[in-house]
Amino acid sequence: MVKDEKGYDFSLDPEIDAQKRARAKDTRPLPLTESLVFDIVDYLLGNEGYGYSTEISEKMVQLKPRRYTSREVIGVLRNRPMFKHAQSKDRRGGIRWRLDLLALVKYLESKSFVNRATERGVFERLRELKWRQILMTIASLERLMDEMDVGSEPEIETLDSCYESLATVWS
Repeated sequence: MVKDEKGYDFSLDPEIDAQKRARAKDTRPLPLTESLVFDIVDYLLGNEGYGYSTEISEKMVQLKPRRYTSREVIGVLRNRPMFKHAQSKDRRGGIRWRLDLLALVKYLESKSFVNRATERGVFERLRELKWRQILMTIASLERLMDEMDVGSEPEIETLDSCYESLATVWS
């Protein structure tokens, strides 16, 4: 163990030390709004990346009634880059929200919450959701191709059903 006059230990490898610090669990509690962001992300990942504002709000207030209010939930949905408006035919539960998976990853990196997200299994669930959405897209396009004759245009009903299934996944 070699230390200089300031107390730095030069016998340790700085890369190994940095890896240990990165793996160490952060014991500081999350700020209230960031905790709410993680709870909303968990909810949306469990619902194929989509949810209606009233359903999301009800679930968050029910999950932690003394911690969140409905207005706070809606405010977070409106003011975070990973929550986007999604197209919807019906307004049964307010605005339909979509979880932007790429924006979520950038947000977690910018806020230095990658370790916390990893601990909660967010990245695994993101990968699973991406995979499910891609598989649904492929299945929809395969149905379209199967119903088409070689060299001909598809029937309007076939095209409409394919478009509707794609819009459901990606809108």
